[in-house]
Amino acid sequence: MEFTTEQSNPCTLEFTINVDAEQVSRTFESVYREFSRYVSVPGFRPGKAPRALMEKYVNQGRLQERVREKLVAEIGEQALKEAEVEPYRAPTLDAGEIQDKQPFTFKVVVPLEPIVNLGAYTGIEVERPVFLLTDDMVDSRIDRIRNERARIERVTDRAVQADDILIAEVDIEADGEVISPKRRQLLNLTTVPAQVAENVIGLNIDDEKSFDITFGDDAPQEELNGKTATYTVKVASISAKKLPELDDAFAEQLGVGSIEEFRNDIKAQVEAEATRYSDQLAEQNIIRNILENSEIHYPYALVREEMEDAYRQLAAELKQMNATYEVWLQANGYTAEAHQAEVEGVSQMRVTTILALHSIAKQENFQVTDEAIDAEYSNLLQKGRITEQQHDEWIDDPQRRFQIANALIQQDLHKFLFENNTLKDVVEAEVPSPEELAEAVAEDE
Repeated sequence: MEFTTEQSNPCTLEFTINVDAEQVSRTFESVYREFSRYVSVPGFRPGKAPRALMEKYVNQGRLQERVREKLVAEIGEQALKEAEVEPYRAPTLDAGEIQDKQPFTFKVVVPLEPIVNLGAYTGIEVERPVFLLTDDMVDSRIDRIRNERARIERVTDRAVQADDILIAEVDIEADGEVISPKRRQLLNLTTVPAQVAENVIGLNIDDEKSFDITFGDDAPQEELNGKTATYTVKVASISAKKLPELDDAFAEQLGVGSIEEFRNDIKAQVEAEATRYSDQLAEQNIIRNILENSEIHYPYALVREEMEDAYRQLAAELKQMNATYEVWLQANGYTAEAHQAEVEGVSQMRVTTILALHSIAKQENFQVTDEAIDAEYSNLLQKGRITEQQHDEWIDDPQRRFQIANALIQQDLHKFLFENNTLKDVVEAEVPSPEELAEAVAEDE
């Protein structure tokens, strides 16, 4: 066995390993003996058939795969020991076909430990965006709560309006083909294609209307993509959302004494969320500054791990929504390549950020005591974030305790960065969306 090494980057070492024909032949012989215990050869007991006969009954593809696997494991480990290399993550393999009595060459790509040379992480001045609370932000939050508690009521004294919910007989045809035969269905005008909603507004109960809609590549049904469809809709019933009145009775349903108190609570909640959002943006500015002044190298294996985790999370969400990846890409305006590039970029930023923050925590000797971890478990239980059963099961679980310790260190890091750097408040004209504020809250929880 001979090998050469090449440092493709500071954290990746590539081994090119050459195995001579004699060692390849010995490994083939060893694997044939291994397979002989399981392969049935007529006229011979297991393990007793000559190799010449065995070759006719063994799956050659599986045999070659096993030879390659065995050689790579043995020779690869030997090469790493001789080179005195300790992989930071599992090495990856680049190996082609292998033939008996022929030399074999393969490559092993070995991830090495990250290298972090921190620049200044204190004494930095960054902007902290500040958002002035508006009545519209409070009203928007209140409207969302009212919508969540709205009742659906039947309407009989008017025509269809925007945002109504209809029961209607609908049939759809395109190019002379019936896409959807006439049947009763629910039409929520907030979720149907806009052209459908526009055409049924103004209809009364028992009115029928036919109209054409030309779709692009984002039709609600795949068979309508790029086609002009004829809809026929007959209204059977009209229903509308009935929002609760903004009065003291509504406030009492939510456990608040009066509508004025409810509004003040919502105002305080939105203010707190806006403050958290400002702090997150400020912290991102600090971290961005640290990264710009630091030199951080890492193996691509870390990025690949982050990407795999992101795709696993997306797969779980799609399963819950009963949607396919292709539909999700189309709905969000991505191609598979563009989405992969975005996930890769986000993963690279996460890796560099985590490495930098871990390095700061190590340099500042941030540590978490067992007492602090136990106290956090009690805090989570008191806030209802975990059950008593989970508390009892997790409090002695090493992996769970490590996760709690890591979260507490993150809190210490946040406090450290804010106390040791200068934040300059800058009032922003554009206020954050409710989605951005909700995301800020979710990240803090």
